Amino acid sequence: MKAIVFTEFGSSVVLKEAEVPTPSAEAGEVLIRITHASVNPVDWKIREGFLKSMFPHRFPVIPGWDASGVVFAVGEGVTSFQPGDEVFAYARLPEVHSGTYAQFIALPTSAVSHKPKTLSPAAAAGVPTVALTAYQVVHHVAKVRAKERVLITGGAGGVGSYAIQLVNILDGITTATTSQKNSAYVAELGAKHVVDYEQSSARRELEVAAPGGFDVIIDTVGGDALIEATQVLKPGGRIVSIVETPKNGTFHFVYPSAQELSAIADLFDAGSLRVPETTIRSVREAASAQDESRTRRVRGKVVLAIDLDQAP
Repeated sequence: MKAIVFTEFGSSVVLKEAEVPTPSAEAGEVLIRITHASVNPVDWKIREGFLKSMFPHRFPVIPGWDASGVVFAVGEGVTSFQPGDEVFAYARLPEVHSGTYAQFIALPTSAVSHKPKTLSPAAAAGVPTVALTAYQVVHHVAKVRAKERVLITGGAGGVGSYAIQLVNILDGITTATTSQKNSAYVAELGAKHVVDYEQSSARRELEVAAPGGFDVIIDTVGGDALIEATQVLKPGGRIVSIVETPKNGTFHFVYPSAQELSAIADLFDAGSLRVPETTIRSVREAASAQDESRTRRVRGKVVLAIDLDQAP
């Protein structure tokens, strides 16, 4: 099969198109013909070697942990899927080697769910990593409750976009930080209060949004944004970051869960969740897409069409 790979850590120039062996579906697995993948910050962090001590790897590495596509074959013992089923998946495997910037991937059924009926394959590809992250943080780590005041840093990003919506479903009161150019977009996602972090009045606006401090802070940015957010956390409040471990808080890294992906699919089909802004590009533009992600100013999601069977 064809795939985008890298054979050494480095900048985006190490990404190349290559022919690699097509995987097969082993017992308990499905082989997915991928139609779309998506770009996440973890993709370039792995490519640059930042996470090599966190995850074992084997070259050549195919980037990508998000996929939507069609079941091509099923392994022994698989009864929940059959060839032709439309699916989506969070495709993190124990070893960083087989990713989703490729025509096929074999995954355990514990990582795969039927695609939401109301979403296109392209839209579905942008969901798993970010929506699962937000779902796990909101429900299992921060354990947000009704009427709690929740601050979400980076509200226009992939995880922030879903965190806003999931907190609202629980009847929490959302405040999100973003840049001025994304303020209207974040408000459309449902943030009750939107704060432009670039303004000198940002701290005061946060204090007005949550007198006495926020019950929960969900950080998707890290660095100075995380430090500043901790200053408006109420005594005894909970803070969770998906970027780094906060002082007196929790770091969370998303884990595969077909059950939770299925719950997210149900929320889409019920009309309770909407897909953030999605930009579709060719997988052959993976290098520039990762470079864009590296700026941390992407709004919504960048999805890659797996069009490697077409002439360049």
